[in-house]
Amino acid sequence: MQNVVITIARQHGSGGRLIGEYLAKKVGIAYYDKELISLTAKKTGFATDFVEEVEEKQTSSFLYSVYAAATVPSVYEQARNAQFSVIWELAQKGPCVIVGRAADCVLRKHPQLVRVFIQAPLEERIRRATEDYKEVMNNPEKELNKKDKSRAAYYNSFSEYPWGDLRNYDLCISSTIGIEKTADIIWEYVKARFGE
Repeated sequence: MQNVVITIARQHGSGGRLIGEYLAKKVGIAYYDKELISLTAKKTGFATDFVEEVEEKQTSSFLYSVYAAATVPSVYEQARNAQFSVIWELAQKGPCVIVGRAADCVLRKHPQLVRVFIQAPLEERIRRATEDYKEVMNNPEKELNKKDKSRAAYYNSFSEYPWGDLRNYDLCISSTIGIEKTADIIWEYVKARFGE
């Protein structure tokens, strides 16, 4: 497990970020989430707000694809490519947990990659988003679905299979058992697969 990389894709409100953070701290490996935004901004010279916006925008029209193929990469594509480069660089540095950003797609050829998807029932996700994350939501179900659709659109432009499809992941787990226990199960899987 010298260079194991655990990527965590997750439904919004499922606790994936908290699980990844807890797991990395527990086993003493690096943890990357929002840091990827600032590292990408530093690499490209783009503003951090712009890099964050790139993750929320996905143009998938046929006409745009034809146009993009015939032109220089847009600034959005440049920022995405830079973030993918940062993800690869971090994965080469040593063992780590990376949350989101289609990291499982970016690192699909990494020899010690463990791809995890975390989900939870809607009621649990609403509770976590409003109580733990302190998000103010007028229509929680609609807003959670909107965030997940945004993640899916970004992810689907790089993946062979759709976001949330079991074929993308080594382990899919519900976080209803709690942050720590979910992290423990992920680590048990990693140990079983790669040895201690």
